Amino acid sequence: MSFLIDKQTFTDLEIFEQRDVKKSVFKLFDRTITLGGKEELHRMFLQPLTDSKAIIERQELIRYLGNEKLMISIDKLLLDFIESYLFLNNDKPVHVSRINAWHKYLKYKLSAVNENYVIQRGIKDTIEFLQKLYLNVTENSLQRRPKLLERRFCFIADCIRNTELRRIIGFNSKKEIGAMNNERFDHIFRYREFDTLKKIISVVYQIDAFRAVSETMKDFGLTIPEISDNIGIKITGLYHPFVKSAVTNDIRLDEKSNLFFITGGNMAGKSTFLKAFGVSIYLAHLGFPVAASSMCTSIFNGLFSTINIADSLSKGYSHFYNEVLRVKTVAENINKTGKLVVIFDELFRGTNVKDAYDASLTIISAFAKITDSMFLVSSHIMEVANKLRTIANIRFGYFSTFIREETPQYSYRLCEGVTEDRLGMLIIKNEKIVEIIEAGNKPDAGFQS
Repeated sequence: MSFLIDKQTFTDLEIFEQRDVKKSVFKLFDRTITLGGKEELHRMFLQPLTDSKAIIERQELIRYLGNEKLMISIDKLLLDFIESYLFLNNDKPVHVSRINAWHKYLKYKLSAVNENYVIQRGIKDTIEFLQKLYLNVTENSLQRRPKLLERRFCFIADCIRNTELRRIIGFNSKKEIGAMNNERFDHIFRYREFDTLKKIISVVYQIDAFRAVSETMKDFGLTIPEISDNIGIKITGLYHPFVKSAVTNDIRLDEKSNLFFITGGNMAGKSTFLKAFGVSIYLAHLGFPVAASSMCTSIFNGLFSTINIADSLSKGYSHFYNEVLRVKTVAENINKTGKLVVIFDELFRGTNVKDAYDASLTIISAFAKITDSMFLVSSHIMEVANKLRTIANIRFGYFSTFIREETPQYSYRLCEGVTEDRLGMLIIKNEKIVEIIEAGNKPDAGFQS
């Protein structure tokens, strides 16, 4: 089944670039050489996996590419030119004859039209590309190749051996191709085996995408997660990949403690931690490495987050009503598929404290009973945490804050328990907001009534 993830979650976790935010998780991993590789990587990002076997195969390939030199040479300019040739005006030759061959050959020789140059060079480049690729994928390796890579190599070799593309095997492309061969290869490449050739190039683009992920893993010191059959998530040394010199934290969720409730003051690190957690879950289901010292997770059916929800002015919905609809969406998907990872940051912030307290207590208590799904919830309302202590499968954590010379200092460290910090008035005092208001209300000494 497909992994459930929606636009709100993509936006919350900054998976792709947004109008006002240039950083993105996709951009972090996009070290592709080719445009086709970039498109393959984007396709993977849109389709997280729920098949543990497929995830592990991707992991093995990424790990292999991090340790072994890739035999296939990926040349962006060459592949761009070959694609330009293949799609040239959709003018695919449909018939090969000696007369037509010589007619076109003479036309190419006498004409300076760019199209003729593209066709002749395209034929030559395609032959050399396929010959080199065939040698690469049929070469015996001393190291055992991952199953996913081996299948890709076998696919390419079979495509060349078992189709008319086999004519390139042993062909001496260093000599002038000649009119008849020129026409014959053009007919094969752009008509008879056009789809086969596109599939071969697509496989090369896929390998380029995996190579980019492996390179990112090495440069950023990312870790490949362990996939477990036991329902739960355990991460040590978790951090957000966008944060330099980040403080790392640990978290564990399982069937006996499937809801983690986090408290802490503003700017203490709650939202960044929630995003880091969500990004790690998402990347793990792509089969990609994560920003952590270690991670062990079971496979889930989807990921939903509510971190930066906005008002729907066009629909006339308030912030609170949008939150209610979001919770409803999550509940419906849990009932439909089960095994979701759900993240709520400051649940029901769009209403008064009393309603937020009652609503949070009701919804969190209900979600805690669904033990095959994992929940990470943050709140400013410490009273909710105190009321939830009687529920055995809810764990509590907080981001500690301490005061130094009447100024809040943040450790960004997740601790066990519930915070009692209430720093709102201290921050208001430090910013001298009351003094600014009072200064603005003083009567002007020069004003005469």
